[in-house]
Amino acid sequence: MEKCPCSSGLSYEICCQPLHKGAFAENALQLMRARYAAYALNLPAYIIKTTHPASLQYCDDQKEWTEQISHFSKTFLFNRLEVLSFKEKEKVATVVFIAHMSQDGQDATFTEKSYFEKFKDRWLYRSGRLFEGYIPNLITTEQVNILPLAYYDDPILKKKAEPIRMITEDIKKLIEEMQETMDACNGIGLAAPQVHHSIRLFIIREPINKHADKDKIEWGDIKVFINPKISSASKKTWKASEGCLSIPNIYADVERSQEIMVKYTNIAGKIIKERFSGWEARIILHENDHIDGVLFIDRLPQEEVEKLTPFLENLKKRIHNSFLL
Repeated sequence: MEKCPCSSGLSYEICCQPLHKGAFAENALQLMRARYAAYALNLPAYIIKTTHPASLQYCDDQKEWTEQISHFSKTFLFNRLEVLSFKEKEKVATVVFIAHMSQDGQDATFTEKSYFEKFKDRWLYRSGRLFEGYIPNLITTEQVNILPLAYYDDPILKKKAEPIRMITEDIKKLIEEMQETMDACNGIGLAAPQVHHSIRLFIIREPINKHADKDKIEWGDIKVFINPKISSASKKTWKASEGCLSIPNIYADVERSQEIMVKYTNIAGKIIKERFSGWEARIILHENDHIDGVLFIDRLPQEEVEKLTPFLENLKKRIHNSFLL
C-alpha cells in the first residue's frame, strides 16, 4: 500500500485518507499531518475545510482560494515532514514542524510553528509563524501559552473593562499569554478583552524606526499598559488603515490624533506619564478603545460603515452562526 505523504510510516489508506474523506482529527497534530498530506496530494478542499473561519488566511472567494492552494501544491515537491514538538492545552495547541520541500530542483525547506484552535468541537488551523530553512532548534519545551480570541459580535468586545486593582502573578501570566497570542497572529497590539478578560490592560510592540512607513517599520519590545489614561490628544489628526485581530481581514481608514499623552502603570507597578506620536499613538488609541468597548469600525463615518456592513455580516455568520464543515 502507498505510504502516507505525512511521513507517519503508515499507509495513506489508514492514516490521512479517512480524514480527507470526512473523519474528524482527534488532535491538532493529526490535523497538521493531514493538512500537509492534503497539500502534497493537491486536495485544496480539505485545507479550506480545516482553516479557522477567523484565520487571516481565510478567503471568502473559495474559487480563488482553491486555485491558490492548488498552484502551491503543483509548484512544490513535498519530500518529507518532520515533527519537532506538539503541545496542547484545552482549546489551543501548537505544532512545530519542518517541511522538507523543493522547487525546480532547489531546496525550499521551511520550519513552522503552527497554532490550532478547537472551534465548535473541531480542531482547526488558525495561524503559523514561518522560518525559512531547516531549524531543528526551534523545538521548545514550554507549555502552550496562546489564548482563544474573542471575535466580532462577541459581547465582551462592547463592554467597558474594569480597572486592575493589583498586579498579581495571574496578571503577569496573562500578559505572557497575550504576547504569545499576539505574536501567533502576527499582531502589533492586543487588549485583554480580545482574549476574554474584561480588564483595563493592553500590550503593544514598540516601533523601532518610528517615523518609517507602516510597511517598513521594524517592531521591537513589548510595552505593557495597565489602567491607562489618555490626555492631551492633539487637534492635529491623520488617517491610516487599521485592522483588528478580532475582526480579521477587514480594514478601513481611521482618523486619530497625531500625538497623545498617556499615564499608565507598567508591569513592575510603576506609574509612568509618557508622550507618544505617529504609529505608536495610533496603536495605543486603537487598543485603548478596546478596553472602553469600542471597535475601530465604530470610529468610521456612516457611509463607510454601510460599505463594510456586508463583509461584517458575512464574518459574523461565518464565525458565530452557520459555519459548517
